[in-house]
Amino acid sequence: MNAQMLQLVGPVRWRIASSVGIGLLVTICYVLQGIFLAFALAALFVGSPVSDVIWWIVGFAIVVVVRGALVWSAEMAAQATAQSTKEYLRARLLSRLIDLGPGMVLRRQTGDLQTTIVAGVEALETYYSRYLPSIFVAIVGCIGVVLYLAWVDFKSAVLLGAFVIASPLIDRLWLRWHMPKSYGLFAAMGAFGAYLLDSLQGAVTLKAFNAAAARRTNLAQRAADLRREAMTTLSVSLMRAGVTGFITLSGVALMLCFNAWRVAIGDLAPVALFMTLFLAREAFRPLDRLEREFHTAWSASAAAAPIATLLATEPEVREPPKPAAQPAAGDTVFDDVSFAYGEADAPALSSVSFAVREREFVALVGPSGAGKSTVVSLLLRFFDPTSGHIRIGGTDIRELSLDTLRSLISVVSQDTYLFHGTIEDNLKIAKPDATRDEIRTAAKAAHIDDFIDSLPHGYATEVGERGAHLSGGQRQRLAIARALLKDAPILLLDEATSSVDPASERAIQNALDALVGRRTTLVIAHRLSTIRKADRILVLDRGQVVEEGDHRSLEANGRLYSRLMQAQGEAA
Repeated sequence: MNAQMLQLVGPVRWRIASSVGIGLLVTICYVLQGIFLAFALAALFVGSPVSDVIWWIVGFAIVVVVRGALVWSAEMAAQATAQSTKEYLRARLLSRLIDLGPGMVLRRQTGDLQTTIVAGVEALETYYSRYLPSIFVAIVGCIGVVLYLAWVDFKSAVLLGAFVIASPLIDRLWLRWHMPKSYGLFAAMGAFGAYLLDSLQGAVTLKAFNAAAARRTNLAQRAADLRREAMTTLSVSLMRAGVTGFITLSGVALMLCFNAWRVAIGDLAPVALFMTLFLAREAFRPLDRLEREFHTAWSASAAAAPIATLLATEPEVREPPKPAAQPAAGDTVFDDVSFAYGEADAPALSSVSFAVREREFVALVGPSGAGKSTVVSLLLRFFDPTSGHIRIGGTDIRELSLDTLRSLISVVSQDTYLFHGTIEDNLKIAKPDATRDEIRTAAKAAHIDDFIDSLPHGYATEVGERGAHLSGGQRQRLAIARALLKDAPILLLDEATSSVDPASERAIQNALDALVGRRTTLVIAHRLSTIRKADRILVLDRGQVVEEGDHRSLEANGRLYSRLMQAQGEAA
C-alpha cells in the first residue's frame, strides 16, 4: 500500500470501507464459531450432558449461516468496488487522453497506452476491491483476536502475538531480499502488447516484404522476456507462500503443545485450551487472505505508476479561464507564428504570417517537412505556438474554448480515419442529429452518394476497421462528406488527394471545386494540379513563407513553386 495508489482511488473509498466493514464482521463470525466449538468440546471433555452441548451447537450453526450471508455480501461488495474502480479510472484516463490530444499518441505507442488503460486498470481494480480491504481487515482483525485471547489467557496471547507480528515482518524482509522489481513484469507486458498490436496492424506489409519470419522471431523473444519476468516473480512468490505458511503452522503447533502441557499440569482449563486452539487459527486467517491476494498487489504496484504518470501529464493546451464568444466571421490570420516540436533543433514554423479572408480559397504547398501540416495542427490547437498569434474572426484562438474553436473547422486529413460501424455512423460523427436528407445532401456534394446507393445495404453498410472495406478514394470522399455535413465556416484539407487513383482524384476535385466561395478553405497539397484554381497559393520552405501569389504568377517566376511544378511534370 502506498500514497500513490491511495490518491488514485477517488470516490471508490466508500465502497472499500464497506468491504472492510463486511470483512471484519466475517472475522467476528469466525471468532464466534471458534468460541462456540470450544465450549461444546469442553463440555463433552468434562462429561456434561448432551442438553448442555446442544445449545453451543445451535449457536455455532446460526453463526455459520450468518457468516455465509456475509461472505456473499463481501463478494458482491468486491464486485461493485471493482466495477466502480474501472468506470472511475477509465473515465479519468480517457478524459485525460482527449485533453492531451494527438501529441500524447505521437509520443507513446498505441499498444503501450492500451496496456495502461486496459491491463493496468484491471490490476488496480482487483487491488482496490480485494487486496486493500484485506489489509485493513488483517490489521484490525488480527489485533482484535489477539486482544480477546489476552482476556482469555494472557500467556497464550503473548505467544500467538509474537508469531502474528513475525509473519508480516519476515514476509517483508523476504520480499526485499528476493523479489524482483514489480515494474519489470508490467514493462515487459506493455512492450509485448505494443509490439504485438504493431505486428497485427502491419501484417499486410510484413507479408508483402517477406518479413513475417523475422518479426515472428522478435515477437517470440519479447514473449520469452515476458515469460521470464512472470516466472521469476511466480517462483519467488511461491517460496514466500511456503515461508509464511511455515510461520503460521509453527505458531499454531507451538501454542497447542504449550497449552496441552499447561492443561496436563493443571495450569490451564480445558475450555481455555480449546478456545486458544481455535482462536489461534482465526488470528492467522486474515493474514492468509492477504497472502492469497499478494499477486494482485504486486501487479497493481507496477500498474499504478504509468496510470498516475498519464493522469499527471499536463495537456499541451489549456482551456481559457473566460472563453470568448464565437466569432461571427471565418477569416483566419497567422501573425508572426513560430513553433518547434519538443527538443527539435530547427523550428517547424518560424515567424509565419499570412491571412485567409472569409470564403477565400488558399493553398499551402512546399516540400516535405516545410511546416504545412503544422499549420493545421496549430489552427486546431493540438499545440500552441511558441510565439505569435492565430486569430479567427479577429479573436485569438487561445481565447476560444476548444469546443467552440473546433466547431468552426471541418477537416479532411491525408490519413482518413473511419470507425468500425456503418457509413451513416461515420458520417454522423460530424453531426449526431443529422437527418437522412442532410446526410444524403452531403454525400451528393462529395460525389459518393451514387456509390453508397449501389451497395446492398446502402448507408447501413459496414465499413470495417479503419474503413478496410472501402478503397482509398472512397474513404476520402466519405471524409469530405463528413466535413460538409458538419457545415463549419472553415474547411481544412490536408493532402486530401495524396494517395488516391486518378479517377478518385477527379471525383474528389469536383467535390472540392463545388465548395469554392462557400466557405473559408485552406488546402495543403502535394499534387499541385489540385490547387490551380486557388485564389492564392502560399509556398512554405523550412518553416517560412517564401512565396505568395496565384498559380500563373508563381509558375512564371522560376522559383521554388515553379521547380515543384517541373518535378511533378505539371509545368505548362
